[in-house]
Order: sequence, then structure tokens, then C-alpha cells
Amino acid sequence: MRRPRFISETASAYSYACTLMMGIGSLLWGYDSGIFGTAQAQVYFTEQFKTNAQTLGAVVSTYPAGGAVGCLLSMPIGNYFGRRNTIRIGAVVSIIGTTFQTAAFNVPLLIVGRIIAGLVIGIIYFAIPMYMSELAPAEHRGLFVGLHAQFIGFGYALSNWIGFAVYFSSGAFTFRFPVGLQIVLGVILLACAFYIPESPRWLIEEGKVESALALTKRLRREGTSDELVHKEFTQMRDQITWEKENELSSLMGILRKPSYRKRLLLGCFSHIGQQISGISAINYYQTQMYRSLGIKGVTVLALAGVWDITGPLANIFCLIFIIDRFNRRVVLMTGSLAMAADIAIVMAFVAVYGGGPNVAANGIGIFFLISFGIIFSLSWNSGTPLYCTEIFPTQIRATGGAIATFCSFVIQIVLAQASPSALQNIGWRYYFVFIVCNLVTAAIVYFFLPETRGKTLEEISEVFGDVFVAVHMSEPLKIELTENVTVAEHAEVITPKV
Repeated sequence: MRRPRFISETASAYSYACTLMMGIGSLLWGYDSGIFGTAQAQVYFTEQFKTNAQTLGAVVSTYPAGGAVGCLLSMPIGNYFGRRNTIRIGAVVSIIGTTFQTAAFNVPLLIVGRIIAGLVIGIIYFAIPMYMSELAPAEHRGLFVGLHAQFIGFGYALSNWIGFAVYFSSGAFTFRFPVGLQIVLGVILLACAFYIPESPRWLIEEGKVESALALTKRLRREGTSDELVHKEFTQMRDQITWEKENELSSLMGILRKPSYRKRLLLGCFSHIGQQISGISAINYYQTQMYRSLGIKGVTVLALAGVWDITGPLANIFCLIFIIDRFNRRVVLMTGSLAMAADIAIVMAFVAVYGGGPNVAANGIGIFFLISFGIIFSLSWNSGTPLYCTEIFPTQIRATGGAIATFCSFVIQIVLAQASPSALQNIGWRYYFVFIVCNLVTAAIVYFFLPETRGKTLEEISEVFGDVFVAVHMSEPLKIELTENVTVAEHAEVITPKV
């Protein structure tokens, strides 16, 4: 039977299992981010916390504020404790933060819980896709890292449908049960983090070469040629060792080297471009947007659930048919242009028919609002974490990714704080901001983003003009392997080429 094209010929079941287990952390991220989209629509929430536009903005924006701080903490944690321990630390703190949220009886305590929960998400937000990318074979890295976005989407969907289900109940249960489920997800993530191995690239960076070789072999499917495994390992070992000995990994070192500075700016842009598309504002305040189109009652929560089902389904399509078949630049640029056109249509229908008696027109507005999420899931949803994990070399990947995701949370803070007032005061005109942002983003992708698809994480150094000292995966080895000679015996034979 022919293997589906989206299934790797070289990745082992073990590598897929490790990636899927880390998806629990992404699921936690999505659930925690989405739960307040429905929680604020519950009667108990309004009566218990008595929020207005300003206090609601504060409750929502403190979450990405904690995330921003968590991103900065993830730099030293990721560099000194490794990818696996970063996720373990995040899981423990998530249990603490969600306990605070579940037990909250006033706005200040709720804000404390949201800050701690955001702190966790900042710590693991880049650590998870970074870990996935370092396990993946180059030709299917999009699928591996895209599972991060896939599980985030599942988390959003789960949170909204649970919010919809508890709407038919009453009292504290409608808030504390859906929020408290995050504790369970944190416990599951912690358990999974004790099963997975460390990243082979981080092991090489720490000088644990033999362990890295053994793990590389385990991450590749049985039957994969010794030559291919040897080339992959040799490339990682030679390039990472050279960079560790010859390149600076401090923040000042990154800022002083032009190619590293360019990588950092592009990483930051990829996350900023994702957020200013409008997806963050819609995720947080879609229930208000539906009301602006005349939708009321339980239908608002049902539409939020539809939004969060269509997104993950579209992302599955992206992972199978798009992410590893089309260039990164094409996916991102096309997505930005399509989202600009879509949100322009939404703006027109809200401006002309919003809240009026024309049911058909309001229905079309809702259709294009949901279509916006589909377009995002076909492009920037998986494209952003994928591109950001690819462009940094191993010794600065944790630092560069942390700074890039910090920028993402800063934009989320601004949008979370500004969106309620903007929707209330300027209404449909607020959508114009996202139209302009998407057009500008498309232009930046076209003029400035280099292509990375199909290259290993080490080979991408050449894209940015940096030294590449290892053997290319497309090149033959300088030695011949025999039946009596193992990969391990050859692990130190090949001399790097400069």
C-alpha cells in the first residue's frame, strides 16, 4: 500500500508519539486562551465579577501580559535546562495558575490567576514548536510543527463547546467547571513531559554526542538507511559544534551580527504579523462581534463553537495538502491578502446591515467572519510557529524564539485592551485597522522573507549567508558504509568542510 504523501518515510512512530504528547501543551494553550471568550458570556460571570469594558479588558489583557513575562523567562530556562525541562516547569506552574482562576471570587484574584496562567503559556509557547522542529525530518517539518497549531485549535474548540454546554446550567458551575478543566490538562502535560526524550540538537550542544546519536536513530523509522541517519547526525553535530565554538549566543551577540539580527527581526515580524491579522481580537471578542450583527442569546455561543470547529478542520487540510508542499512565502503572503479581502467584506456588512432586520445580510457577515478563521488556519496559523523555529540556529533558537513570541504577547495585550472599547466606540471602522495590517504584512513577506522549505535546520544558515561547515543531505558521504561497520563507528570520521 502506497504511503500517503503527508506521512514521512523516515520519521519513526516514536517521533510522532513524542510530538503528539507535546501537543497536550498546545491544547492547554488553546483551551486557556479560548475559555474566557465564552466565560464572559455566562450570566454567573457577569453577576459575580461585575465587569465593564475596562475591567473586562484588564482581565483579558493580563493573560498575554503574563505570557510576555513568561517568554522572557523561557530564554534562560530553555538554554540552561533544555527543551524537556522547560515544558515540565511550565506544566507545574500551569496547575498553580489555573487553580487560582478556578477559585477566584473577585476580579483581583481572577487577574492573579490569569497572570500566572499567562506566565506558563509564555514559557512553553515557543518551547513546544521548537522541540517539535528539532525532532522532525526536514521534508515533513511543516506537519510536525503544524501539530502545535492544530492542538491549539482543538483547545479553542474544546473551550467554546464546553462553554456552550454549561450555558444550559446555572450558578458557579458555569464558570468554575470549564476553567477548572485546565488543571487536568496541566497534570497530563506534566506526565507526558516525563516520558519524552531531550532534543538531539540540545544534547549535541551540551556535548552528549553519543546520546544524541542513539536518539537520532530512534527518531528515524526502522529500515531508514544507515547513510541517511549518519548524514543527518553528522550534519547536526558538525554545524552545532562549529557554531558553539565560533558564534556568540548572547543577546548582544545576536544584535551585533547582521545575519542574526535579521533572523531576529523576521522572527518577531512573523509573530506580529500573525496577531495584527485580526485573529487575536476575534478570538477574544467574537461574541461581541456576533452581537453587532444582531445575534443574541445561546446562538452567540453556538457560533463561537462553529468558529472553533472550522479552524482546526481547515488546519488539518493545511497540514495534509499545503504546509509541506508550497513555499512558506507563498502560504503566508496568500493568507494575508485573502484575510484582508475577507475582513473588508465583514466590515461592509457590519457597517450597512449590522444589528438590523436583514437576516440574510447578517448571515453573510457571519459567514465571512467564520471564513476569516478558515483562511487564517490555512496559512498563518501553522506558518508562523514553523517559520520562527526554522530561521534560528540551535545555539540561539531558544533566545530568538523567546523574543519573537514576546512580541506576539505584546501585540495581544494591546489588542485585548483596545478591542472592547474600539468595538463599542467606533464599531465597524475598527475592522479597517486589520485590512491595512494584512496588506502591509503581505508586502513585507514578499520583499523580505527568505524561503526555508525543504532545508534542514542546519542548512538554513546558508539562506542567511552564514557559514555552513557540514555535509548537505543531498551530497554523498565521503566514506562507504559496509555491512560490518555501524553508524556509531563512523560518527567521528567525517571532517567538516569549511
